[in-house]
Amino acid sequence: MVLNLQREMEKFKPDCPVEYGTPLAPYTTFRVGGPAEVLAHPRNVEELARLVRFQKEAGVPLTVLGGGANVVVSDRGIRGLVVHTGKLHGIRHEGTTLYVAAGTPISEAAAYAADHDLGGLAFIYAMPGSTGGAIWMNARCYDGEIAPILEKTRYLSLEEHDFCTVGTYQTRREEFGYKISPFQRGTRVILEATFRLTPGRRSLLWEEMRDHEEDRRRKGHFLAPCAGSIFKNNRAFGAPSGRIIDQLGLRGRQHGGARVSDLHGNIIVNHGNATAREIRELVEYVQQQVELERGIRLEPEILFLGEWDR
Repeated sequence: MVLNLQREMEKFKPDCPVEYGTPLAPYTTFRVGGPAEVLAHPRNVEELARLVRFQKEAGVPLTVLGGGANVVVSDRGIRGLVVHTGKLHGIRHEGTTLYVAAGTPISEAAAYAADHDLGGLAFIYAMPGSTGGAIWMNARCYDGEIAPILEKTRYLSLEEHDFCTVGTYQTRREEFGYKISPFQRGTRVILEATFRLTPGRRSLLWEEMRDHEEDRRRKGHFLAPCAGSIFKNNRAFGAPSGRIIDQLGLRGRQHGGARVSDLHGNIIVNHGNATAREIRELVEYVQQQVELERGIRLEPEILFLGEWDR
């Protein structure tokens, strides 16, 4: 399959950088993951659209990978075409309106906003991942959320009736929820975000952002490769997921190279040469123990991508 798709891709003559059989571990914050059958790095909308047309004509799966901050790529890798958005990068502003390309790290966007005395994005500083990923997940932390400041989103349509056309989605708050966005339906590829921000003071914004960064540091986000929070919080459970996991004595539980963080129950780290399989099995073990002891089912917020055994 790899050779056939590679041959088809070479006949197609892509106009952007393309790799074959490249390990995806360096493209994820967990630092795990097997090879992409084809890994493409479009630098603009035209190159991306051409790739998507090829993918559809070739009848192969399409996976869009941003900052790799909320995913676990299987050890067997991902078949088909993987589009990495890292080269879709750029930030600019007009007044209090901030325009950010999808592949731009969201923390970089927050830093840019603060440097230009724009408030509204400080809550997300030091969160890994791309701007497109933050929109896709409706990322939230420190009492902030993407949806309230997201005015509109440019996207490339994957729908049959307007396939590969560029459209603009005007944010409708009712379509967003707790770590839910309309882009999770898989019918659009995010290209650029328009954020409606507010006037702020650079010094105060950086003070807030450094506080958030230090809090993440205390919780162990930067000590070892990880994806931040593993499970969503559910108020109906009476406590945050991390506290529930702590109460069951699961902090420090290790499976191969995967380990529940010693500093926070809702973080699993790559403690040393972990495999994707070990991370997934530890996630499932924690789920099972919480369900067994508390009768509740924790929902992962991370995505498991690629080829997995049953």
